[in-house]
Amino acid sequence: IKDSDIPSRTKLTQAVQERALVVQERLREELKNLPGQISITFDAWTSGSMDPYLSVTAHYIDNLPSG
Repeated sequence: IKDSDIPSRTKLTQAVQERALVVQERLREELKNLPGQISITFDAWTSGSMDPYLSVTAHYIDNLPSG
């Protein structure tokens, strides 16, 4: 492997941000057409080695029963 084969930090950051925008738009389109409500929970914590974490969870029903 040559150094030129390994993407730079800047290139990786750009790729991750571009992918996040694509995922964000897909999620926005999916959630805006739901027939009901969305429940969202957040949790933040720090590991024993001081690494920060953030969890976001959404619960929804995408198919309401008829009748």
